[in-house]
Formats: sequence, C-alpha cells, structure tokens
Amino acid sequence: MQTTETYPSTCSYCGVGCGVLVEKLEKNEIRIEGDKDHPANLGLLCSKGRNLHYTVMDRSDRILFPMQRVNRTSDLSRISWDEALDGISDRFKQIIRTHGPDSVGFYVSGQLLTEEYYIINKLIKGFIGSNNIDTNSRLCMSSAVVGYKMALGEDSVPISYEDIELADCFLIAGANPAWCHPILFRRIEAQKKNFPNTKLIVVDPRKTDTCEDAD
Repeated sequence: MQTTETYPSTCSYCGVGCGVLVEKLEKNEIRIEGDKDHPANLGLLCSKGRNLHYTVMDRSDRILFPMQRVNRTSDLSRISWDEALDGISDRFKQIIRTHGPDSVGFYVSGQLLTEEYYIINKLIKGFIGSNNIDTNSRLCMSSAVVGYKMALGEDSVPISYEDIELADCFLIAGANPAWCHPILFRRIEAQKKNFPNTKLIVVDPRKTDTCEDAD
C-alpha cells in the first residue's frame, strides 16, 4: 500500500522513548517503523512498538462518540459533542460554586503528551484554581524516585543512554530490563558481546545472599 505521508513520533509504551516513523497509508491506515536516526533505539523496536499501528487501527473496542447515562442504572445513550462538553462544564461549575475549587480534581493518564499535560495543568491550576491534579506518570515512579534519592542523592536517573556503550559493568537489582525495557537491554547485550570482559551482575533482593554474574 502506498505511503502518502510520514511523521516522526515516540513510542508510548514503556518509557524508554524509542523513536518511530508513522507512515500514513491509503484508506486511513498507518504503518510503524523504527527511526534509525533516533538516539534511544537506533531503529530498533520491541514487539509492542512494532505493533503500535494495529492497536491504533483496531476500533472494535473504542467509543467513537459521546455516551451518557441519566443515572447509574440507565443504559448509555448517544449525545452530541456540544451536549457532552456543556454537561461536563455545567457540572463542574455547580460543584465549584457550591463547594469551592478544591472540591474537584484530576487524575491524568501517564500516556499523555507533554503538550496535553500543559493544557490540563493550566485548566486545573490556572483556570479552576486548584492544585488537585496527579498523574500515573508521577505515581508509578514514586518508589523509584525514593530509591534514586536514597542510593544516589538525586531524584532522577543520573545517566544517559550513551553511557551504556562506555560502561564495563552493569548492576541489575530487583528488575528485569530484558522484559520491561527490551531495547535498552539489547544495547547492554551488544556492549557485552563487543567487549566480553564487561560484567553483568544481577541481584535478586528476595535472596539476600544472591549476587550472580550473568556471564
């Protein structure tokens, strides 16, 4: 099928940030390829990244237009976008007018783009006047951030991916990057293959006496 347009983007799954090229095809279909010029993955994609386009094109389980229940026990019925947005805004106004801006809050998906995070923060903090917003992207990293600060004194990952090709020892503790971040683990494997003396040490915290060289 003929490609009509191509757009660079980022895989939305594990957080490594692999670059993808989204090819727009005929009949509103798309195809995904790894971006060979992207510094994170150098064109490689894991099984999830390679199947992004199937997930996007499968509309069998998606709601394609606004639906509303009059109450908890009623069936869903289709309404217009204007009715949906007006209904939501009227309900927000009613609650805020009665109980104040801190009576509402947002819990936001970890899959949003940076621009979408900006808009929703401007809405809740700048327009509504509340600080009641949290995201899965913060919550899911809270334990990791505490570990970073306790072990390394910094609340963010203190290295860049380019350090993988400079390292001669990798310590993996309580994690399975081959499963969770496969593209980065492939780079670790390549470094060990290119430099056989590279150490790969795996620690299982469930077994305090386990410290295994993965040679």
